[in-house]
Amino acid sequence: MRSAILAGGALLSGPATALAQSCAMCGSSFSPDDPATRAFTWSIIFLLLVPYTIFGLAAGFVFWSFRRASDRPRATIIPMAWRRRPIAPADGPEEA
Repeated sequence: MRSAILAGGALLSGPATALAQSCAMCGSSFSPDDPATRAFTWSIIFLLLVPYTIFGLAAGFVFWSFRRASDRPRATIIPMAWRRRPIAPADGPEEA
């Protein structure tokens, strides 16, 4: 059991350093002082920001419309007088 745990730990620790590296384009084409690195970072931020902005605007509109609808006057409830019709007596002798 102990050897299986050690073997699993060895297998998982090897790819951990490889998973922490960036993609081939980011790691090799941009140097740390390159202005394209900063531009690339900002472009990724804007690409991620657009879907969240669209979803936030749609969710905000739905929230606003529901909040606004709760302030509107509601229709009055008309009470209906429900009466049961009397049951007609059966044509026959009544049982006591």
